[in-house]
Amino acid sequence: MKLYQNFIRTFSDLPNHTTLLVHSLSGCPLHCFGCHNYDEIIAQTPSVYKTTDDYFLYLKKSGFLFDAVMFSGGEFLIDSMKEIRPLLLETRKLFDGKIIVTTSGIYQKKVQQLYDENLVDGIHIDMKLPYHALDVKKDKQIYQDIMGISPSKEIIENLLTSIDLVIAHNSYLDQLRTVKYPILDDGFFKSIRDYIEERKAYFQSEVPYFLNEFLPH
Repeated sequence: MKLYQNFIRTFSDLPNHTTLLVHSLSGCPLHCFGCHNYDEIIAQTPSVYKTTDDYFLYLKKSGFLFDAVMFSGGEFLIDSMKEIRPLLLETRKLFDGKIIVTTSGIYQKKVQQLYDENLVDGIHIDMKLPYHALDVKKDKQIYQDIMGISPSKEIIENLLTSIDLVIAHNSYLDQLRTVKYPILDDGFFKSIRDYIEERKAYFQSEVPYFLNEFLPH
């Protein structure tokens, strides 16, 4: 697995933690509106990159500076579990802090595996649209404008199942969030929040949810 050449220290992605942010360069099935990573990370693989061995060496030398590692992308879960699992297992071996994966939720079977195999302590999902309330045919243009995809029932079921998995896991290290895209009206964001609160009540969960402002390039 190729990794973005800069390992980033962040204090905001996981509240109350100093986090090492690691981006994979494997791509993404989405092309979301205003994606900050698209040009540099997704559109083409940079000619200069880090390997997983580079990452492990960095973790051995500098891991003490962090109390969490967050894997992102692109879409981190686009790779096979044969690549993802060894990376997370070795991180567990070398690092005493928390392990977080960020994902769109499109690969719900892998989300389930991460939890079942205790490969992560938390998963962050960006719920981009009120999937539960949109029709895959009638609202196709909305999906294309925001996520850059033609939706299908299977994709929407995957996204909603992943959201349920995160809510049911019910850890303060999990997170659901939405970007407040300026091309959508407030009704979209209310629908998302209402849905998440309903699912949290169903699972008796306290997973945090954030509505984040859209930050243009």
